[in-house]
Amino acid sequence: VTGFGMAGRRLRERLIDGLAPAYYLRTLPWGALTRVWPQLFTVWQEDEVAEGGYRMIKAMDRLPSNPEVEDIYDIENGDMNAPQEGMGFLNALGDFVNGMTKL
Repeated sequence: VTGFGMAGRRLRERLIDGLAPAYYLRTLPWGALTRVWPQLFTVWQEDEVAEGGYRMIKAMDRLPSNPEVEDIYDIENGDMNAPQEGMGFLNALGDFVNGMTKL
C-alpha cells in the first residue's frame, strides 16, 4: 500500500522539483543569503560602512548548505582557514570526521 505519501512524492518529483526558485532570501544573525534569478546565490555580511549596510562576501552558482554558509562567514572573518585545493576527498572526509566529533 503506497497511500497518499507516495502520490505526493511523485507529484513533487515530476512538477515541483524541476522548478528553480526565482527569489531566495534567508536571514542570518550576521547577514543574509539571497538570489534573484538568473543571478547567482550571494552571501552578505552586515557592514556599517558599506552602502546599504551589507557587503557581499561570496557568490555561488548553487544554493550552499548551512555548514557551507557558516564556513564562508568564518573564512571571511579569519576564524577559519580557506580549504586547501587538490585533496578534495580527504578534505571532505576530514570535515566529516570533525563534524561527527562535535556531536
